Amino acid sequence: MIIDTNTSCSGKAAFLKGKGVTAVGRYYREATHPTWKISKTEAQELSQAGIDIFMVFEDYGKATDLVLTQNQGKADGLSALGQATAIGQPQGSTIYFAVEGLPNGYKTGDLPKIKDYFAGVKGAVGVKYALGVYGDGVVCKTLLDDGTCKHTWLAAASCSFEGTCLFFAKGLFTLAQLPPLDLSTGWNGLSVDINHLNPNISDFGAFKVP
Repeated sequence: MIIDTNTSCSGKAAFLKGKGVTAVGRYYREATHPTWKISKTEAQELSQAGIDIFMVFEDYGKATDLVLTQNQGKADGLSALGQATAIGQPQGSTIYFAVEGLPNGYKTGDLPKIKDYFAGVKGAVGVKYALGVYGDGVVCKTLLDDGTCKHTWLAAASCSFEGTCLFFAKGLFTLAQLPPLDLSTGWNGLSVDINHLNPNISDFGAFKVP
C-alpha cells in the first residue's frame, strides 16, 4: 500500500508497517504549513522500518498563490534541494513538484507559464535529483512528453480537470492519487490519501535514508 500524508509519521512507523504500507509520500514545505514538512528523524524512522519515502515540494496549492515564473521555479528548486539535503535524500531519487492550480486546475493556456516554472526548477536542481510533477492530466502529459519530468503523479482533486481522465485511462501516469482524500478512521491520528502505482512501473523515485 502506498499512501501520502500531511501529518508527521514520527512514532507511527511500526503501525504503518502493520497496516501493510510500503511507501509514504511526504512534504518539502516552508512558506505555508511548515508543520507538514518531513523531519530527518521521521525519515530515518520510516527507513529503518523498511518503508520507502517519496517527496513532493508544495508551498502553494492554489493557482492564485503560486507564481509561475522561472525565478520562482528556481527559488522553489533551491528550497527543495536544501530540505532534501537536510533529511539525507539520496541523489538520483525523485522530488515531485506540485502544480495543482486549485480550485479549477490548470488548462492548456497555462502550459507556457508552467514550462517557465519548471525551467527554473530544473536549473536549480540540475542532475542531483530526478524531477516529478504532481498535478492534473494536461500538465503531467506535457512535462512527461517534453522530457522535463521523469515521473507523474495525478492528483485526486484533479479528477474533473483537463486531461486527467484520459491520462489515467492511457496508463501514462506513475502514481495516481485516489479519492476520497484525507482518510482518518483507522489511521492512528494520520490524515491519509491512497495512491495507485502504475503496474508497468516499479521505480517511482522513492528512497530510504541512512
